[in-house]
Amino acid sequence: MKSPRLSAQGFTNLHRKLLFRIMAVALVAYLFLAPDPWKLSAFAALSLQTAGTLLIFAGILGRGLATLSIGGHKDKTIMKTELYSICRNPLYFASFLMALGFGLLSARLDFTLLACAAYLVIFYPMMRNEAAYLRGNFNDFAEYEKQVPLFFPNLRLWQERKHIQIDFRLVRKTLQDASLVLPLIPLMILVRAYIAAK
Repeated sequence: MKSPRLSAQGFTNLHRKLLFRIMAVALVAYLFLAPDPWKLSAFAALSLQTAGTLLIFAGILGRGLATLSIGGHKDKTIMKTELYSICRNPLYFASFLMALGFGLLSARLDFTLLACAAYLVIFYPMMRNEAAYLRGNFNDFAEYEKQVPLFFPNLRLWQERKHIQIDFRLVRKTLQDASLVLPLIPLMILVRAYIAAK
């Protein structure tokens, strides 16, 4: 059963999991079928894969911290401190870091750009839809969105509280979901080695 909140936010938000699966299948097909237009040295490829691994872990950490920030306030109030003070969508930005990391693991710049573009094609409309929903349901959201960027963080806006309310169930679920990408690290390294050996 789809939540009323997602239903009110439009097609992209309601069917985000299906769109994400289609995107993933298309990206894998591209990786295996399209030739690499920019051949990189072994050192450059290893450097990209190392950066990709670090970005994936940074994304997992970012998702965890964003969930800690919002605590038990999700869908109840507009959170304006910690990660939500520098970016209106820190969960999506953290996921973008993971998508960028996933792309870099391929050690192919074309695939990395495509993975980032595919992510934004799905998630940018979702962010806009959510903003419209929040604008219509929270009186203070309009002022908040004027001050805080939609996606790319502005660290100069950082604000924090002395105490936070933690929803451990939500944090655990967020970290479990984000950790599902971890098996992709060795898998993508093996795929890269297989394609490079062909």
